[in-house]
Amino acid sequence: MRHRLFYLLLCGPALLCGQIDPTQALLEIRRQVAASTNRLPNYMCTETVERETFQPSFSVRAHNADSCDQIIESAAKSPNDFKLASIDRLRLDVALGGAAEMYSWVGEGRFDDRALSEIVKQGTTSTGAFGSFLHAIFVSDAATFSFKGESQLAGRQVLEYGFEVPITRSGYIVSNQTLNRVTAYSGKFTADANTFDLLRLEIRTDQLAPELEICQSTTTLDYTKARMSGVNVLLPSEANVRMLANNGRESHNRTVFSGCHQFLGESKLIFDDPPASAQTPASASAKSKTVTLSDGLKVSVALTQSIDPATAAAGDPVTGRLTRPIKDQSIDLTIPKGAKVNGRVFGLLSVYVGGNNLEFALKWESIELDGVSHPLDLSLKGAISGSAKLPVIRGHFPEIRSGLRAEQRGVGFFLFPEVFENYQIPAGFETEWVTLPALPSSK
Repeated sequence: MRHRLFYLLLCGPALLCGQIDPTQALLEIRRQVAASTNRLPNYMCTETVERETFQPSFSVRAHNADSCDQIIESAAKSPNDFKLASIDRLRLDVALGGAAEMYSWVGEGRFDDRALSEIVKQGTTSTGAFGSFLHAIFVSDAATFSFKGESQLAGRQVLEYGFEVPITRSGYIVSNQTLNRVTAYSGKFTADANTFDLLRLEIRTDQLAPELEICQSTTTLDYTKARMSGVNVLLPSEANVRMLANNGRESHNRTVFSGCHQFLGESKLIFDDPPASAQTPASASAKSKTVTLSDGLKVSVALTQSIDPATAAAGDPVTGRLTRPIKDQSIDLTIPKGAKVNGRVFGLLSVYVGGNNLEFALKWESIELDGVSHPLDLSLKGAISGSAKLPVIRGHFPEIRSGLRAEQRGVGFFLFPEVFENYQIPAGFETEWVTLPALPSSK
């Protein structure tokens, strides 16, 4: 009896003489995930998203009824048979309050009800890494499960399960710029065979509706345990999204999460409408002294720091200085040359198709005067190409193409042609702008 009792204690309640009961293990995995999501405090993380797009080497019959079948089959057989077409990077803050994920550019300290696609206007984005997938798969009754067996993952013994969620129970929405479609999805997950901690979750959509012009999306989420408010909670450490388009192109998004911490009631997070421009605490406290410049004034700004496409990201703050004074006669104000200007990178896309080109998007948001930051609302006029220090071609500096996009007020876009390897946008790169009239009040 003593020997048998000792043996049962070693096995534990979820084991039967060294053999894991898959049904009991699944119940424990789901219980732990549900407990973690229920006690997860309000917290925020910084996420850095590296986005790559690829062109296929195989031929594609685009917009043909069976082109997606061909693309999915070819990509599965030759996953490395693609050529890198472009790469860029995003840096955002994500906050989880209750069940909702909220986003802002890094360091803004302000969240509102905009969707991530409204903040990031271009390229592939994804959400759901923090709570949506976990709740849908492990907490709700939407999924059906199957046990796949035991295996090794990073040197530890793991249990592997498959799951399926039919479209009638799915809340998974895939969107392009104009359409939203709900999709069925399936996948698998692995959990530690000893602790039942969730380690990895892989999600694959069914073949998507043709009008989305996307064939399939696959998401892989790696999870880790973190201690917050005195309890262990499940947080994502990395997310990878792979999307196949019906023109044969493929996009890869790799998201790494860092700096995760709880925010309390006294934390300076503002949940309201987005501001017209960024303000520092000094300018907020001196709101009565805020200067609003007249429209139509010329503003010339040079970067005070270099920007490296290999490490910089959309969302990163940047600083500049006035290269000539601003004279606003209507309010009898002169802002001197050299005044500090604060802004943000809104895009930094390296394009390798048809050359080695760099697209840079920039927005100046505020200007400092007598230690106070004042809002700055500008429209791009152009760039001084020579200040970019591009290689001279046939005795001339390459012309930097610049422009605006109606949906992104205040953002200037610059195309640097045929940049050399390891090129950095230099400190001193100068751009010319004009002040915009104030937006009408929404109140």
